[in-house]
Amino acid sequence: MQSLNRDVYLLGRMETEIVEPVIKRILKLYRKSEDLDINLYINSSGGNGYNADAVIAIMHMLKCKVNTICLGHALSGACEILASGTGNRQAYEFATIMFHQTLWEADGDITNLEIQAKQGIRFREAQIDLLHRATKKDKSILKKDIERDHYLSAKEALEYGIIDSIIHFNK
Repeated sequence: MQSLNRDVYLLGRMETEIVEPVIKRILKLYRKSEDLDINLYINSSGGNGYNADAVIAIMHMLKCKVNTICLGHALSGACEILASGTGNRQAYEFATIMFHQTLWEADGDITNLEIQAKQGIRFREAQIDLLHRATKKDKSILKKDIERDHYLSAKEALEYGIIDSIIHFNK
């Protein structure tokens, strides 16, 4: 009998060596069955924003739904992945969720600094657009909220529109 385990785990900082196997597993599960949901469990402090974008792109190119579940924390780009799930977006009741504008490093001569600054602004605008699509929040609110670390409990994330439901412990 074939296992129906459709679970993928994004654990730790989103560096390439963490994200690459996540993307490969999602695609492998999708090739096995294009119709069954995939569950993406998240416990991450964020990391490389481009890696977060890659995971989001993969989720949105699939025909099946990708349910996102925050286990403990989904910070920075991990929050964007959580919010961008194409199925049910959930968090455990004790979870911590945070978004902020991407940290951007630049160096070089003045011309390259100008180019890098424009890219940083473009990336921030893309973040705001992504969160707008996921939460349906007005972009002016998101622009204000993204300026600094914006921490949310699971209940606050539900009210904000980042998740659809809260998972409670059985008592």
